[in-house]
Amino acid sequence: MAQQAESILVVEDEEKYRRLLSMNLELEGYSVTAVGDGHAALEQVFEREPSLVVLDMRMPEMDGFELCKRLRKMTSVPILALTALNTEADLIHALDFGADDYMTKPFSLQELMARIRALLRRSQSLLVEEELTCGPFRLLHETREVDAFGQRTRLTPTEWNLLKELVQHAGKVLTHEYLLGKIWGPEYQDQHEYLRVYVRRLRSYLEPNPRRPVYLVTIAGIGYILYASAHDE
Repeated sequence: MAQQAESILVVEDEEKYRRLLSMNLELEGYSVTAVGDGHAALEQVFEREPSLVVLDMRMPEMDGFELCKRLRKMTSVPILALTALNTEADLIHALDFGADDYMTKPFSLQELMARIRALLRRSQSLLVEEELTCGPFRLLHETREVDAFGQRTRLTPTEWNLLKELVQHAGKVLTHEYLLGKIWGPEYQDQHEYLRVYVRRLRSYLEPNPRRPVYLVTIAGIGYILYASAHDE
């Protein structure tokens, strides 16, 4: 059972899904607030600071993509995106706008609960025992920021865990399967789109020119390596 302190905000314009999600999440022991539009969601995030947001991506007025973008400007709360569309382009779009995970409707409630538990565990295991550094990069665990060349950026839980893994293994090639299994879980080891999107986001914080990365480098067909100094292939 989930701890009562863990609160979940459900943002869903369809009443049947809103009620279904609320009822099942409450049965799991979560404290649930459910709203039907993006504007109400922004108010709830500001007032209640939920532990996690379950967000429908296709809503009228402010859709889930726009809401994701606005949420990422004010919070690093984990976001689980729900959508009726099931294409790689929609997955990448949702992740690009700041979602941490993605499920399509109709969905298995058992899988949904497993994804929520995994996201909450990921967000709660963020601290490191000591400050981590790799060349010009410094991880500031108290504020969950990365300092790159004197520029600080606050990271989402997924960004933080991925970068921490790369820093802790700096100079070593980490395979796609290892990173996906370590950060997202073993069931994600074939979901390379997740990794591509998050590496692109990390490069926007770390690289002088993200289009020509010299620190967070792709090893074609294998994975990624983080160098402590510029490494121009």
